[in-house]
Amino acid sequence: MLTRKTILILMVSTLVLTGCRSSKPVTPSFFLVEYPSDPPPTDTVKVLPYVLELAEVNVNPAYASPQIAVREGEQELQYFVNNQWAVRPAQSFAGFIEQYFADNRVFTQTQTRFWNLQPDYRLQTIVHNLEILRDRRDFYARLHLEFRLETADGELIERYVKDNRRLLESRDLNLFTVAVNNILFEELNYFTGKIYFGLSPAE
Repeated sequence: MLTRKTILILMVSTLVLTGCRSSKPVTPSFFLVEYPSDPPPTDTVKVLPYVLELAEVNVNPAYASPQIAVREGEQELQYFVNNQWAVRPAQSFAGFIEQYFADNRVFTQTQTRFWNLQPDYRLQTIVHNLEILRDRRDFYARLHLEFRLETADGELIERYVKDNRRLLESRDLNLFTVAVNNILFEELNYFTGKIYFGLSPAE
């Protein structure tokens, strides 16, 4: 004969198991770093008579995985479990930059690699930080970028580093992604303007 205590334990166990079976699994969300569909015009006027190679994007290993990072302290990073990049940052940033130069014909040719042609210049892109930065009650999109224009022999022509932080209205990953896309476009556009006017032949 079942005691009152045993019956109570069985009832609680049944409720717990029922709750486990009825709970729905959390569906992960994926976010994209992608080139804007309607970008603002650039300042370039004519095509530069040079060939540019786009080197592979170098991403700090702490941000290279599909996980989206949140900086909670000076030396503390946490990662979202169910919210990830749809494409790893190295590939998405590379695609973004390639699309920029496809839409804005700054150089005679721009590609990620050349088989039968020696490029005049090579663009190196380094992502030092890609994260949501928490500062007390505020949240920022942080994108710390470095662009390096080098000759084919590795001689540095132009270097630009910018640690950009943009305040978010809330801890919303859609707002974060939009901010990252905007920052990347603005900084790439600025750096391209610098090298365009620096490399333009004197008339």
